[in-house]
Amino acid sequence: MSGSFSRRWISRPQTETHCDEAPDSSTQVSDPSASSDNMLAPPNISNLRSSVQMLAPLHYQAGYQYPLLVWLHSSGHNERQIEQVMPHISTRNYVGIGVRATRATDVRGFGFDWSRGPNATAKACEIVCNAVEQAQSSYSIHPDRIILAGYGSGATMACQVAMRHSDRFAGVIRAGGQFPNSQGTISDFKQLRARQLPMLWLQAINGVDDEPQALVRDIAMAQMIRAQVEIRQYRDDDVMNTAALKDIDRWCFDKIISPRPDATCVGDAVLDDADRTMVGFSSN
Repeated sequence: MSGSFSRRWISRPQTETHCDEAPDSSTQVSDPSASSDNMLAPPNISNLRSSVQMLAPLHYQAGYQYPLLVWLHSSGHNERQIEQVMPHISTRNYVGIGVRATRATDVRGFGFDWSRGPNATAKACEIVCNAVEQAQSSYSIHPDRIILAGYGSGATMACQVAMRHSDRFAGVIRAGGQFPNSQGTISDFKQLRARQLPMLWLQAINGVDDEPQALVRDIAMAQMIRAQVEIRQYRDDDVMNTAALKDIDRWCFDKIISPRPDATCVGDAVLDDADRTMVGFSSN
């Protein structure tokens, strides 16, 4: 995987906490020249047997209520994908939690994907909400700053879960994937429209999920539910790059953590950040 990592960015057992100094919202990822060998301390064995992977922020402070970033992985991966994503978003600003999908994709038990259909969405809602409760019982979490994000099929499911439980999430981030239609997704249409759910859509120009006709349909659907959508496009074949991940942190601060009155609610910008690196994932 390309990018930067820090030895201090570790996955913790759910009962472990560490208090040092207050969070710093200006701090981003570590030196881009760092080796992937420095990524993580060996995870606790109990975490390997769980469908949830938690990451504590650097210098975690129990007296501060952290935003919670819930990550739904892409097809063929698992809950540990968050270990490779979070260092590029922020090592300080969030408690992170990765949730394993519901359907196995390989016999080794490393790869999973999100099943489709109303029953599958209901099951995903259940495991995501349970994961949030686990994080809340283990760390100091701000109840109004729980952000749901996903990549690929995980992005599609993140939108489905957020639209069913719009009162539980401060916003949803869709990196690739598809925006679901209303059939079998919305449990309370009136509540969802009143919520005006903040959304960030990250797309790669010429990527597999970037289809102009689909985008028009997705925007129409978002307008129907009165979602506050910001669309960002990147000059790559895949949206999983360091520039896009840094934009997640910026959007969370501007829209949810420390909202700016002049922050864009709906927009479409093509970004060509020279300081970007494609992010890849290992098979396990």
